[in-house]
Amino acid sequence: MAENKKTTNTEKIDKQVPNNVISITSARCVAQDCKSKPSKAGFCDQHYEWFKEGLLTKEGQKPRDFDKKYHAFMKRKSAGKAA
Repeated sequence: MAENKKTTNTEKIDKQVPNNVISITSARCVAQDCKSKPSKAGFCDQHYEWFKEGLLTKEGQKPRDFDKKYHAFMKRKSAGKAA
């Protein structure tokens, strides 16, 4: 039983993160050639909207049918502004 207490105490110590550690996560948007700061899910505001519409993958790459999706997206967006 004493051994179990020692292992749980060391596990708790190992899980704590020191205050002087800097996160290495990216400080830029995941989308290609974008240098903006990410706001949601690793994307800037514009590219997050594109991600939600299917214009970008979660890695920030364009899908094969990007042109078709982009034209449909722009058509929906312009129809929303006109209404």
